[in-house]
Amino acid sequence: MLPIKQDDGSFKYIDFSHANAYDTLIRPLQSIVNAVQDGRTDEDGMMDDFAKGLFTAMREFGQPFISESIWTEAALDIIARGGRTREGFQVYSDQDTAGDRNSKIFAHLVRAQMPFSFDQLKRLDRSIESVDVITKGKFDKYGQEFEFGDEFGGLFGFRAVNVNPERAMNFKVADYQKGVRDSRSLFTRVALKGGPIEPREIVDAYINANRALFGVKKTLKGDMDAARLLKISDDGFYGALDRISNREVNAVDNNVFIPYNISLEVQNAFADNAARIGIANPFDAAADAIGDLEARMADLSLGLAEFPVFENPLQPIMQDTPLGPQTLNLPSIDANTVSAQVQGSNFNNLTTEQKLSILFPQG
Repeated sequence: MLPIKQDDGSFKYIDFSHANAYDTLIRPLQSIVNAVQDGRTDEDGMMDDFAKGLFTAMREFGQPFISESIWTEAALDIIARGGRTREGFQVYSDQDTAGDRNSKIFAHLVRAQMPFSFDQLKRLDRSIESVDVITKGKFDKYGQEFEFGDEFGGLFGFRAVNVNPERAMNFKVADYQKGVRDSRSLFTRVALKGGPIEPREIVDAYINANRALFGVKKTLKGDMDAARLLKISDDGFYGALDRISNREVNAVDNNVFIPYNISLEVQNAFADNAARIGIANPFDAAADAIGDLEARMADLSLGLAEFPVFENPLQPIMQDTPLGPQTLNLPSIDANTVSAQVQGSNFNNLTTEQKLSILFPQG
């Protein structure tokens, strides 16, 4: 990525990998360097960052040889992925009529085979106000406008893209909300499966849910700091965060972790499930341990390198067991035989084999 800082303080960037003939060779090494560089800010050493960079490098090196071709990828979007691209974009809806669905499928396949890029040609068309061959008007459906110089450079792999932190922040907040839902589901999916469940399993699920939630909130904190670094407007910043409660936004912004609080509805679900199958409510036995863990997690800082390890107080303690026999299983010495043999002969004059035979008469 080649950053470009403009006179007003905003940024553009050029994805040079499209024009760099040595990108396939350089990118794996750069992935390792980037991972190690990022690892300088954490407190868990650099070996894990090096290993992460090495794994990313292997993936980058193999991607051109194992990734799908353009046509195969477009076809699999329809056949194998149910009408969605690998990035999650929906090609058609199940609620579409047969005609609309077929039209969107055909357009998706044709677009994949067009020279250059269909979206690239549309942007170039919009950048020339007097030309409306492919599209009408200068703005796309997201309200963005394009400059001819930037779009023309894209034909040769040098397209300069405006960094739009306001738009990006909206996607980051959507990712955060999805991450919060997924984190909570780690608890509800295990704890409310309907059958008998041990209190320690409930506590395990609670710890696991908070581990995932910690990572989600730590990521949002990084996104908020990055948006400010890119000079996001106040309206764009707080407008995107408007979908999150003020308490949560302020806590994340101050590096304070608010742990998952089990709602009354979920607690009632525990009681209903227990009554249905005729057992004691397991949440009652787990409530004190969860309350203690929640209080301890409330003191965590999002600045930590990773979520700390919390022991489950309801987990049974494994007793230490000996690794082997305490004594050697050797045959006992016959004291009477030894005494008789020694009295009848000079023990020192015996051979080693004779001495062993006297000491261990049973073999």
